[in-house]
Amino acid sequence: MSAQISSLFTIDIVETIAAGTAKTVTNPGRSFRIVQVLVTGLNNAVCVVKKNDNAGVQASSTTLVTGDLNAFPSAITAANATFAATDNVYVSVATADVSRVSLICESADGQALTVA
Repeated sequence: MSAQISSLFTIDIVETIAAGTAKTVTNPGRSFRIVQVLVTGLNNAVCVVKKNDNAGVQASSTTLVTGDLNAFPSAITAANATFAATDNVYVSVATADVSRVSLICESADGQALTVA
């Protein structure tokens, strides 16, 4: 694999996602790779990011475990973390409410660099 350079960007969901519900970021319009997901919410909240809908492949999962309103990084499933320009991002929450989800992303097709 050649070296690549790509700027990071963030997709923020800054509204409460109640336990047992989901939000969808519809067709972001560019291909990208999720490199980290930060989640803020209530203790024991479980936040799962999937491709397209609930039946889609899982890109990440986060469980908040040490108290209320803390941000926790997710475990990324690298093989499932690349989204096409036409894919939706499906974020579901279980157990307790989540107040913010930040998807840290990079372009799926970074600029090639020359490595000597």
